[in-house]
Amino acid sequence: MIVMEQALILVVLGATFKRENIDKIRAVSGVTTAHFLYGPYDMYIMIQSDNRSSLREVVVKIREVEGIKSTITCNIIPQ
Repeated sequence: MIVMEQALILVVLGATFKRENIDKIRAVSGVTTAHFLYGPYDMYIMIQSDNRSSLREVVVKIREVEGIKSTITCNIIPQ
């Protein structure tokens, strides 16, 4: 059984974020889910990859999307 590395990313958006940019985030390889939220965070993104190094690369690509102000990445502990 292959164990995938997974993480939850909580995102705060800036004023320059355009609603259609969520499609750019969803198109990033490794992104499994991305949705807007109400509350202290504006969006959550679930990601997965084969290893921790690749997971970091996914986070970097997400952070490059225009309008993302800050992120918090929470690694998921495998069962």
